[in-house]
Amino acid sequence: MMTNRRDLDESLLTEITRRMAEISEIQHDLARQQRILSHAATQLRTGKHAESVVAEIREQNPEMLRDYCDLQVTLIPPLRPVPRVVASA
Repeated sequence: MMTNRRDLDESLLTEITRRMAEISEIQHDLARQQRILSHAATQLRTGKHAESVVAEIREQNPEMLRDYCDLQVTLIPPLRPVPRVVASA
């Protein structure tokens, strides 16, 4: 009985320690992202162009704003008009 309880205690302690380490890593990553975004916002407010700011963000964290950048690419109109097919009667 005592061994099972000790095993349970050790197992719980191991799991708690693992989760605390995971939370610590997530907090560190979020703090880093916050610094990057805060700096980017300051650059935009002081007149730096979006393309340059996005390039800097991608240098520091390629995954950050990827969904935003993908959306922007899909919203940009084509550079040349797409030929239309004219229906003949």
